[in-house]
Amino acid sequence: MAPSLKSYASSLAAVLCLSACGEEPNGYSLRFSLHSNRVRAAREPMPPPEYAFESSDGLTFHVDSVLVRLSDLRLELPPGIRCANQQGLLSPRMTCEDATENQPGRLAMAGPFEWDLRQGLPVKAGGLRIPRGVYSRIEARLEPGTPTQPTFRSRSSFSWRNMASVLEADFQSDAVLRFEPQGGEGSLDFASAEDGSVLLGWLLVDRWLDEVPVAGCLESGDLTLPGHSLSLETGQGACAGAVERMRGNVEASAVMGLSPRS
Repeated sequence: MAPSLKSYASSLAAVLCLSACGEEPNGYSLRFSLHSNRVRAAREPMPPPEYAFESSDGLTFHVDSVLVRLSDLRLELPPGIRCANQQGLLSPRMTCEDATENQPGRLAMAGPFEWDLRQGLPVKAGGLRIPRGVYSRIEARLEPGTPTQPTFRSRSSFSWRNMASVLEADFQSDAVLRFEPQGGEGSLDFASAEDGSVLLGWLLVDRWLDEVPVAGCLESGDLTLPGHSLSLETGQGACAGAVERMRGNVEASAVMGLSPRS
């Protein structure tokens, strides 16, 4: 059974670096990070928790780095929140639109912006301040990049035949990520959250290699390890289309959570 949101609230304190990351001490913020249903993070700012995932035939990979490019960030404003009351409280990069008869209010940021999901921190820019309230969903679009700076860049270490190796998984995408509470638990009540709490957009790493039998493909030669570096793009046979399968799994892994101030 998947953990409840209460257990989520006790994890990922690694992203709560607040003053060290430029957050105002009594602010509320939005962050993006990794999560695993198998791992509970220690309640310390550093280091970040260890994340691991398995191929469909049981080969274990340890996440070393994940960088993702996002754009078109959208958050529905909590009921009763008006933009005029939020002057100076929101991230300066955000736009705010009040509710009308036909649609709710909205926070938006065009981007693009880049996040180090392994560390739970933005690259270059500071954090995203938001009002407290009840949130049902975070939306963000994956931003296509360049061959040298793709949408999604990850490096994960593993051992094959007692040799240290690295899975290099990069891809381009313009898919929309919809971060919602796992298990159909509805909205997250951020209205009564303590100062410094964080609304989180997580990518769950647990099933990123579902339907990708990496160990079997390495044995059969359907995947190769030149220089102990594994690229799924070279997959044949049972691993043909493996990079597309992983991309789909990553895009489907978005979950929303809430973490109190550490």
